[in-house]
Amino acid sequence: MRYQFHRTRGGQVIWRLVGLNNRILGVSPGSFAGVQAAAEAVQNVRDRASAGSVAVARDATRRWRWSIVDAEFGVLAVASHGYELRITCEAAVQRFMESATSAVIDETLGRRGRFWRPTAE
Repeated sequence: MRYQFHRTRGGQVIWRLVGLNNRILGVSPGSFAGVQAAAEAVQNVRDRASAGSVAVARDATRRWRWSIVDAEFGVLAVASHGYELRITCEAAVQRFMESATSAVIDETLGRRGRFWRPTAE
C-alpha cells in the first residue's frame, strides 16, 4: 500500500491511498497548495486515523460513503466513491484504517486519471 500525490486541473495537490491491487482505498477530503502540505496531511492521517471517528452516510445519489473525522483536524480522509451496500462501505473503511498507518508515502507527483503517471512538479 502507498500514498500517492496528484496535481488537479486547478494546480492543487491531492493524496490517495492505493492498495496492493492498485485500487483506491481512500482520498484526501480536499486539495492542498503543494506536495509538502499534502504530505503533512498524510502524516496526520497516519497519526490520527485510528483514533478518529468513522462516519458512514448516504450521499445525494443514495450511495454509502465513509469519512474519518478527528476532533482537532476535522475530516482526515473520505471514500473515493460511493457504495451500494452499507456493509460494503463499512468493510472499505476498515481496509483503509488497517492500511493507513503502514502504507509508504510516495512523494512523486502524478497526474489524476485512469493511469497514474509521474510528472514534474
